[in-house]
Amino acid sequence: MCYIIITGGSLIWFLLTLITNMLIASAIVTPKWLIGPAAYTFAITSQSLQQENVTKATTISEQQATSTTTTVRYPSVGIYTRCKAMKDIGFHCGPFDLDGFATDSNIYPTAWKAAMFFISLGFVLLTLTVLCTLISCCRQSVFGKSIHNMTACAQVIAGISVMLALFLHPLGWSAPRVQLLCGPDAEPFYAAGCSIGISFYCAATGILLCFICAGISIKAESSNMRSHVKRRVEEGERLVCIP
Repeated sequence: MCYIIITGGSLIWFLLTLITNMLIASAIVTPKWLIGPAAYTFAITSQSLQQENVTKATTISEQQATSTTTTVRYPSVGIYTRCKAMKDIGFHCGPFDLDGFATDSNIYPTAWKAAMFFISLGFVLLTLTVLCTLISCCRQSVFGKSIHNMTACAQVIAGISVMLALFLHPLGWSAPRVQLLCGPDAEPFYAAGCSIGISFYCAATGILLCFICAGISIKAESSNMRSHVKRRVEEGERLVCIP
């Protein structure tokens, strides 16, 4: 007979694991690890006519429309994507790892390839732990091993994996791509004129939450094993919800 046990600890564990997974996913896909110093100003008319002007204290050309809005964007680079102004296209964001890990190291630095591997490994492990947190509501053990303990170990490994990615990414800051964006003085762990973007902080927050989730898993297991939970299961209740 299948029992579903939902406690406050297990619910918090699931939600926090899901949030952690989303943060790591955002860090992977968004091109905001390094933000360039040069601003690009765009004027967009109400008739959907655009004119771009790379500005360093320059003005936007006149638009043939009655209403014009102006926006400022900064070039940036992520772990495998970038955003920059391109002639006749405008501000464009897209991947630069066109051949994956086989991409030329001058285009896709080797350190970033390694960072991509480790952060992807962490993301896959976290995705599996999200599923495990759901399974733990129905089963407490698999093959004689506690699901909570195994999931906690996986979350710790995921956190370490993402942490390695954060240390590896700055090693590639001497690459031509980064020096073109940040300046010729860019070198490992020194971004010159660039600033750290939101994606980097998402990954760092994800690391912290990975270890917090691993700790909460122990609390979730103990809450599922409380005496009044066992009593309600013995009474035949299939759905047990306890704060």
